[in-house]
Amino acid sequence: MVQDGGGGFKGIETYVEGDTVLAAGTALDWAPQTVVFSGGTTGASRQKYTVLVLYGDTALAVTSDHLFLLADEQQTLKRADRLTTDDRLVSPSGRPVPVRGVHIGDYLAGFHHIAAGSKEPPRENLENHLLNTNGVVSADYVVQIMARRTDIAGFNVKDHVDMPIVGSTEYIEIHGRDCLTAPSFEAGFDDKSPIRAAGFNAPDLETPEYTFVPAEATVVHIPDGACSFLSPEEAEAKRQSPKRPFNDPMSREWTEALIQQHKTFYPDVVYSLDWASDEVNAYAWVDNNVRHVSLKGGLVRDQDLELEGISVVLAHELAHHYGGVPSFPSGLSCEGQADYRGVRNIMRKVWFGDSYIDTTDAGIAQMANFFGVPDDSNPPSGNAGCGHPPGRCRVATYHAAVSLSGKPACAG
Repeated sequence: MVQDGGGGFKGIETYVEGDTVLAAGTALDWAPQTVVFSGGTTGASRQKYTVLVLYGDTALAVTSDHLFLLADEQQTLKRADRLTTDDRLVSPSGRPVPVRGVHIGDYLAGFHHIAAGSKEPPRENLENHLLNTNGVVSADYVVQIMARRTDIAGFNVKDHVDMPIVGSTEYIEIHGRDCLTAPSFEAGFDDKSPIRAAGFNAPDLETPEYTFVPAEATVVHIPDGACSFLSPEEAEAKRQSPKRPFNDPMSREWTEALIQQHKTFYPDVVYSLDWASDEVNAYAWVDNNVRHVSLKGGLVRDQDLELEGISVVLAHELAHHYGGVPSFPSGLSCEGQADYRGVRNIMRKVWFGDSYIDTTDAGIAQMANFFGVPDDSNPPSGNAGCGHPPGRCRVATYHAAVSLSGKPACAG
């Protein structure tokens, strides 16, 4: 709900260009201004990485880069995905409003933006670009866009870059795990807001609009006996490697795109991206005759892997299901076999012609960096049996799969 030029409130998604909205600068001198931009998503689409901010007896569900005015001497603007319960927002009259909770998760709703007064860069006092959003002061879309590019009044990009992101390992170490859990709403909250919290991650078609699904509810639980891309020891060691930010859009989007692409060729598999997990791994298993593949967030956010490297991982997990013998007693292909058949068979089916070579060459190079070994086709000695081969063997196995030569002995 955003206050309009007549003093009433209406949903932000109902504003159109030419409407009037109540706006102010940092002095909080409110006056009607013309809406010069209005746009957003429609319907109950799933909004990934939504920040739910609780204050007073109500809440706001916002994009991660939404900017709130803080009650400090500097009149700072702070991104939603850096807020903590130590912060205080500002009411339209200038009164401090303590933050009761900050939560991260998915939200079933549309998101909308409006800009007031002018599309020109804001003045230092942000005149005409602050709005009354459900009882607290937020910046409009012009300021939000400007904040992505450079410093603006009260907002220092570098300072925000250095702050831990809600839901990240660094944030949890400082502020605890409450940000991943379902919010605790005050009595009567439902009377003032349509937002509801889900206790589990139901399919979108079964989830009512305005439902917030906390990150904890999206975690995929891996059964004992599932095949993993990395051994537990390797996965634990890779936790310390550099990662993209918890709210990085690129790694999430290219992973989701890869899942959709592979689902076209292997539709009998249930795929999941466990974004909220910081575990560096991927898994394959069968449950009640249903095949599963799950990619963990810590793996797809690893800075050594991009679209091509994640494609190699996804092919490996699918090859556990379709790679043939040798196999574990469960019937899933052994690790070295999954490496070999993943690149030789799965990737050739999913990537056509030159795109196969381009994707696998880049993916193998990324895997060499990921394992910390040379990008070399010469296999080491030894035999891993059905277990995880060493990184150097795995890279050599990928090369053998591309050249259609036999699987190296080190791969089992």
